[in-house]
Amino acid sequence: MSYMSYFKEMSPESQGVDSGGIIQFLEETDRKGLELHRLMIIRHGYCLVKGTWKPYGEDDLHPVYSFTKSLTSTAIGFAVREGILSLEDHLIDFFPEEIPDPEEFLLADGSVPVPAYPSEYSARTLDDIMENLREVTIRHLLCMSCGQEIETEDNTGETWIHSFFRQPFLYKPGTFYRYNTSGTNILCAILKKKTGQDLTEFLQPRLFDPLGMGAIFCHRLPDPMGVQLGGGGMKLSLENMARFAFFMLQDGHWEGQAILPGWYGEMGSKQIETAGDSEGHIEDWAQGYGYQCWIGKQPGSFRADGAFGQFGLIYPDLDLIVVTNAATEQTQSIMDAVNSCILPAVDGVADPEDTELIHRKQHILTSRLKRLAIPALKKCHNPVQEEGYGGRIYQAEGRCSGLEVLIGGAGLGTLDVAASLKEMSFTFEEDKLVWRVREIKGDGEEKVYTLTASLEGDFLRNYCEATGSEVAATARWRSLHALELEARRMDAMSGAAFIFRFEGDWVHMEVDETLMTDGGLGMVEKQVCSFRG
Repeated sequence: MSYMSYFKEMSPESQGVDSGGIIQFLEETDRKGLELHRLMIIRHGYCLVKGTWKPYGEDDLHPVYSFTKSLTSTAIGFAVREGILSLEDHLIDFFPEEIPDPEEFLLADGSVPVPAYPSEYSARTLDDIMENLREVTIRHLLCMSCGQEIETEDNTGETWIHSFFRQPFLYKPGTFYRYNTSGTNILCAILKKKTGQDLTEFLQPRLFDPLGMGAIFCHRLPDPMGVQLGGGGMKLSLENMARFAFFMLQDGHWEGQAILPGWYGEMGSKQIETAGDSEGHIEDWAQGYGYQCWIGKQPGSFRADGAFGQFGLIYPDLDLIVVTNAATEQTQSIMDAVNSCILPAVDGVADPEDTELIHRKQHILTSRLKRLAIPALKKCHNPVQEEGYGGRIYQAEGRCSGLEVLIGGAGLGTLDVAASLKEMSFTFEEDKLVWRVREIKGDGEEKVYTLTASLEGDFLRNYCEATGSEVAATARWRSLHALELEARRMDAMSGAAFIFRFEGDWVHMEVDETLMTDGGLGMVEKQVCSFRG
């Protein structure tokens, strides 16, 4: 759905920001090879910059991962203000049926778990562990200090709530910080138990409707309650990320109306220390943690923060927000570029009277924003091989995943992992490649899918029935007998890089993730498959 932007566009200099600093930010992130997808900078309520890196668009529903946590915190804030919940409510009061027997905390050899970071606040006996569990409150869950040393590995399965309660509470709540997405999901389970509503259902009349955000998507967990993944399951447009960030900047006010006043002053204040913690946080992640948000280096600043660079950076003292979507594990480098390029540019216009210099910078910035793009595969045709290989049908030799799993992409929900590719063919047209596959779905149904990729050195967006989404694809010949294709889901954060190596009657397919990462967070295992023509 396309929204008319709430934020009127103005030049950076009109709001006291030097365009040169924003240009430096774009240059610095490009120099470091950081993959940004979208950027929005707002000051004094005006949009100074809105940029999207093709093929991504500002209206695409981009996975925001743990940015979702700040929306979960907002829901708890409403529940507290309305008297539905209290920050001092105890966890066990909502789940008395899940309280474990003390012996369930024993290790396989019958011993009591030993804390890796012993202190006066660490448990030594089963009684200590049980007492810590009894003391856990909503406040502790909000600031990641429920006392668990590690997060349960079963954090998205049907029994995740049961598993959460059986992860030992080795520290007195409020004394030990540990990032814990399961704890955030528990907050959503509490909200649903108390109100009968999902996270998004609860927020719709309270937040989404007043801010004009429309209906918001959030993945659901497979437990019997069907709890939404409030720890990281939302997908948002750039506009909606910005509206929410601006709402936080205004401490819960919107167009003069006090909707959730005071909550973000509390939420965005340091509730627990993260410097020197068990996870080794440094730099921008060592400034402390609030209620489901990180505290920033700039005095008074905080941020909604999702994996791989999904940021809503809030600077109340500067009346500024910076919103980003990205696909990189080098998120500190994004923060470094904001800190060293954008922030010094605020109230940093060197000579407001030098209109010629200002216009020149603005022209450079405008030109840069128009050219933003993820590098596509360089144009390279291979007419002889296209004629020879085009139209041939290749049969799978052995097991190969279906097209939805092959394309993959970070930020997805449940995929049809039982589907298997049975055959494929390639049709080469003047400016594009049509890849056609036949597969057997998990339910036994046979389906034929196509994916179209540009051969002209850019991405071609087209609807892919296999994924139920738009996919942007680019292709080229990388050598005489090797065809390369890159496909990205527009409702995910990444996609797949394919190499098809033709060898006589065979084509060998190699597939890898476009995002350089150790994996997890919705990505699927890649593979190598062979097909015979």
